[in-house]
Amino acid sequence: MILKDGSETQDPRCGLIFQADPLAPNLLAVPPIDDGIDLRYRELISKYRVKKFKEPLLNQDKWSACGGFGFTAFMEHEPGIRTLGDEWALEFYFRCQDNDQWPGSERPGSKPISYGTSLAAVMQTAKQEGLIESYCRARTVDEVIRGIDYYGSAILGLEWTEGMMYPREVDGLSTPGGEVVGGHCSAATFINLYHRLIGGPNSWPLWNRIRNGYWVMDLDDFAEVFMKRGGECTFAKKSIV
Repeated sequence: MILKDGSETQDPRCGLIFQADPLAPNLLAVPPIDDGIDLRYRELISKYRVKKFKEPLLNQDKWSACGGFGFTAFMEHEPGIRTLGDEWALEFYFRCQDNDQWPGSERPGSKPISYGTSLAAVMQTAKQEGLIESYCRARTVDEVIRGIDYYGSAILGLEWTEGMMYPREVDGLSTPGGEVVGGHCSAATFINLYHRLIGGPNSWPLWNRIRNGYWVMDLDDFAEVFMKRGGECTFAKKSIV
């Protein structure tokens, strides 16, 4: 499938378009969300961000809407939990497509029909709509960990490979091997430093039963994908509702 910017994805669910975002400051350049001390001087800890309502994981079905669903999963996890659901996530994705720099959308009846959007468009749309007050980007693995620890769950964009699409049967971990499939957006909601794992809810049904639908990666594998293959990570201060 060809996405809006002309890039190609081997799976329509991997609809993330990688794009620089000059409007996003660095995580360490903004005041911490809790108004505490500078994040650079805080200890790295294990953290598990939760959502407290008994709803299943989001399901993007076959839409190229991972950007909308990744952001929605972020909104549904602490801090500032909001219950939104699949329909909201899909409509938000369409609005992000309307707001990005490429013509068309995946909305039924759109002319032209086009697929995918960028994390930059997702965050700019969320800010314009008053869903978040501000957002920033993490650009190193250390910053990703610090952000999840002290700032909140992340909205993460990674280049997904075949090994990440098909988690290992023995432990459910995704590994960055095989051919590149496409860019995928999801939330990152936990860090386990003892077992050296990172992960979060994925928006694909009947996927990774061992990990209850979550994507989970070894931190060293995550570092390879995030740093060497142009990963993107944003954190946001949610608006008070």
